Amino acid sequence: MEDKKKILGQIISAVEIEALMREGKNEEAHSSLSNLLKKEPKNSYAWYLLGNLYSRQQLYREALEAYNNAKLLEPDGPAAAAVDWVVEQMSASDGL
Repeated sequence: MEDKKKILGQIISAVEIEALMREGKNEEAHSSLSNLLKKEPKNSYAWYLLGNLYSRQQLYREALEAYNNAKLLEPDGPAAAAVDWVVEQMSASDGL
């Protein structure tokens, strides 16, 4: 029962953070993600969302770090493709 409550709490947190990001409330989303990751540093989806937030702000190095954290925790998760995408963006912005 405790595991179900924890999972439900994670889902609710993720949905709330995604809503903040869609509304352009980046500072609030960042604050929520930071708080969530302090409590749950092994939450791969929170790391993935942080990568998304940084990507939207074109902070590609920070995004890559967040995506890599997510990928380490969940190698087959959505961050795997995101890592490749952000590397392409970094290459394009560096003119490589």
